[in-house]
Amino acid sequence: MLQPKPPSAENNRRDHRGRCRGGPRMSFAVLFILLFCSATGLVRGEAWESPQDLTQLSIEELMQVEVITASKKAQAVWDVPASVYVVTAEDIQRFGVTTIPEALRLVPGVHVALQDSNKWAVAVRGFNGRYSNKLLVLIDGRVVYTPLFSGVYWDAQPPLFLEDIERIEVIRGPGATLWGANAVNGVINIITKSARDTQGSLLVSGGGGTDKAFGGVRVGGALGGNGYYRVYALYTGRDRLTQDEAYVPNHDDWQVRRGGFRVEWQRGAGERWTLHGEAYTGRAGQRLRIPDFASGWVRTVDDRYTTTGYYLMGTWNRERGSLTDTLHFYFDHYGRSPLEITEYRDTISLNWQQRVQTNGRHDLLWGVEVRRTRDHTQGRLIRLDPPSKTDHIFGVFVQDDLTLNDRLRLTLGTKLENNSYTAWEIQPNLRLLWKPNERTVWWGAVSRAVRMPTRVERSVQIDAYHEGVVEGLPLYSRLYGSPQFRSEVVTSYELGYRSRPHDRVSLEVSAFYNVYRRLRSFEPAEVFLEGEPTPHLIVPVYMSNKLNGRTYGFEVSARWNPTDWWSLQFGYANLTYRLQHEPDSRDPFQFHSDSTSNTPRHQWNLSSHWNLPRGWRVDAYLFFVDRLFGMDFLPSYYRLDVCVGWRPSRDVELSLMWQNLLRRDIREFEHPLWERDSIPERTVYGRLSWRFR
Repeated sequence: MLQPKPPSAENNRRDHRGRCRGGPRMSFAVLFILLFCSATGLVRGEAWESPQDLTQLSIEELMQVEVITASKKAQAVWDVPASVYVVTAEDIQRFGVTTIPEALRLVPGVHVALQDSNKWAVAVRGFNGRYSNKLLVLIDGRVVYTPLFSGVYWDAQPPLFLEDIERIEVIRGPGATLWGANAVNGVINIITKSARDTQGSLLVSGGGGTDKAFGGVRVGGALGGNGYYRVYALYTGRDRLTQDEAYVPNHDDWQVRRGGFRVEWQRGAGERWTLHGEAYTGRAGQRLRIPDFASGWVRTVDDRYTTTGYYLMGTWNRERGSLTDTLHFYFDHYGRSPLEITEYRDTISLNWQQRVQTNGRHDLLWGVEVRRTRDHTQGRLIRLDPPSKTDHIFGVFVQDDLTLNDRLRLTLGTKLENNSYTAWEIQPNLRLLWKPNERTVWWGAVSRAVRMPTRVERSVQIDAYHEGVVEGLPLYSRLYGSPQFRSEVVTSYELGYRSRPHDRVSLEVSAFYNVYRRLRSFEPAEVFLEGEPTPHLIVPVYMSNKLNGRTYGFEVSARWNPTDWWSLQFGYANLTYRLQHEPDSRDPFQFHSDSTSNTPRHQWNLSSHWNLPRGWRVDAYLFFVDRLFGMDFLPSYYRLDVCVGWRPSRDVELSLMWQNLLRRDIREFEHPLWERDSIPERTVYGRLSWRFR
């Protein structure tokens, strides 16, 4: 349809202001009642403490929190020769967020931008976009990016049952030696809790503002003497946001329903099995401005599409003295039907690894992975030739941690990987960790990683933009893939420092210098005339690899616990781009060569956490995001979130979350093609969690 006439600005302002005014009134009324009950002693309240309350841990204990993503084995954060950050279950609970992308705002070096109510742009160390193609995202080791764009459909992944998340491990920097292609700038691994840690029943309910309604139920129990299970179901519904300063509602509401299970059991002393699966269905909306060849202009379309999917995943682990064997498999299916392109995909993956520890010096890890993915597509705006394709990935990796002495450890490894587009790729890394004393760690790394081509970059046709009028004829750009598109390559140099200068203070600094080759560029060809449905001009633009560049910067993380009931955390990230096209490139975006990243140069966040008497807690978060230069200019902004929680008993928790208290009418991201972006609103929502033991 042609672009509709928007509702009057007066009506939209009245609707928007009414929602904002009503939300805070309700929240302050609820908060007043809770405060009154606590102050008058009507409800006694439990001291604030959760099973994994890291605000109660010392700095030394925090440094001993174990991660597995950096080395595919349990390892204390303090001993990892990589830039790693852990978002714990307690962090998610205290932050009060309802989606994984929002929780990732806590991580220095990760840029999170809300595009609309159901879409986010998430990237590590630059090159952000709707489908960030240099970031690998995993859930319990299951790859969740789409090979179509090499990005993540965040509307089809989380929200998970957030109470089931044990932690989110974020590796800033290449992780391709262990995880393979696309782990170029970082790896995000969302790790869920074991069924043993989720016994009993849990009821969660809440809503308000943008998160208009969400809720879920979980039940866990024992299976004989050696097994445990949990089953769960949840619903999330998000409201529409506004698309401009006149408060015109966008068409971006979102609903999703999920259900799943996890079963685990142990056989003997050293053998464990885990099986879990999930199914989901959802509906999401979007507003598009698409080329209209009949009118010679563009038209606005309100699109509503479905997302469905399910997966089944199993893990077998056996320990025999110095040997540990792990077998991991999964089958994943999803389907989605937005106007741009309908996609159905089946993926099956099998990987096996073995850990061998010898003579106290060598800790050897090696393994094999096979993955097969088949898609079927049907596109209106994005068309692929052929519409269906099967791709294979086969990889072999080996890595050895060599203890040179009590204070020095060397890590050497490489991965050989074969894919359907560029055949064999090699992705090595070398890392060194040095402990000059018990309170200081230095580490350095040199690594190579590749991002293999996507289906889109090899075989797509996209009607992209309306460019204007030339000699009375409308001019459109059409984007084509190229069979000659090659893998993008990065060589990364990293240096890190960790310190505990005081029992209540920790500091971590990570610096990097990345050299990129064969980055994606867009090369125009000669304009031609099309006669149907009405005469118009087409400028073809082909994807190529005529862009090279460097990025460099650093991240800082600091924590200070002034008292046993108060903690402060600070994070900062700095990023600089230097991109350069090859001499024969005709890329029209060359004048943006230092700023096409859609990633801010400066970001920082400061959070304060108080555990108060009578079961109260207060958490405040202040964020700063620098301006963006990309297809458009977006100004810098500050964001303030506050979460107040109260635990009247051991099993009941209530919380109120205020978001975006400092700002309004600030867009966080611009999509380069058709989608109409939204403006994040000031919002407030409440949440109830009730455990039944």
